[in-house]
Amino acid sequence: MSLVRTITLPPGASTGWHYHPGRVEVVVLSGTLTRTLCDGRVEVSRAGDSLVEEAGPVHVHVGRNLGTEPVVLIANYAAPEGHPLAVPVAEPVWSRSRAGTAEA
Repeated sequence: MSLVRTITLPPGASTGWHYHPGRVEVVVLSGTLTRTLCDGRVEVSRAGDSLVEEAGPVHVHVGRNLGTEPVVLIANYAAPEGHPLAVPVAEPVWSRSRAGTAEA
């Protein structure tokens, strides 16, 4: 199944830690999206950038709006039939120890 959604993250908002059962292709329409990946890497995407979130629990991540303007995304989900678009997961232990840092 393919589904396109517009997602808006106000300043200070987070997607919560999650993964996707199917691949997601994203275009950032406005704002700056900061994603922390399961291995601790931080990726920053700005208006006009595109990114791909691969499928499966090995690709856990969180998206945050650390800026002052809304982050607006267009996301094209390739979710397997009968599966949710995203699966919430607990914040990784290593991430909790970094609370208060720019990446947290």
